[in-house]
Amino acid sequence: MKPVMKKKLQRNAIILVLVLLVLTYYLSSIPYLRVLPVLSQINDLLMLIDLRITDLARAVVNRLPSQLDSVGTLSGDFYNYARQNPLIMEFLLRKLAHVVLFFIITLAFFIFWRHHLKPLQAVFASFFCGTLSAILDEIHQYYVVGRSGNIIDVLINMAGVMQAVFLIAIAFLLVKPVYDNPLINRNKT
Repeated sequence: MKPVMKKKLQRNAIILVLVLLVLTYYLSSIPYLRVLPVLSQINDLLMLIDLRITDLARAVVNRLPSQLDSVGTLSGDFYNYARQNPLIMEFLLRKLAHVVLFFIITLAFFIFWRHHLKPLQAVFASFFCGTLSAILDEIHQYYVVGRSGNIIDVLINMAGVMQAVFLIAIAFLLVKPVYDNPLINRNKT
């Protein structure tokens, strides 16, 4: 890889990490943040282009093969349950958002560290940085009015970190045979 291209990738990786960390800090600073009102606002924006989240869900279900008809029934049941129990849905969506956010943060840290460390060291560094971010986020939330930071939330955040590390490990296992194959590497020698 050309040095200029490598520098550009390194710069983009650090920008991605910083943007995600600032976004996390910003969202964690909002007192009494709830997911459902945010989704409602997104739905209102989608309605401007004559589209709703429920319409998207129905479109996906309608395109499923007939062998998966039970998915349509299940999604309908879930939608009805969600309408009847908004507090439970709020809780589940908020925790899911944490898992997804820390999954992405950990991947972003890996993208950054892979340009500075050996592959295994980059995995450990991204795990450490993702874990540290999860802990610091919950400490920060502890001091925000209407928010709480606790060890259970750290563990939920860690689920996202662990999923990212697991994905990276699987990717290495899939790619390693390609690099170990002498027929593929013959033009490098």
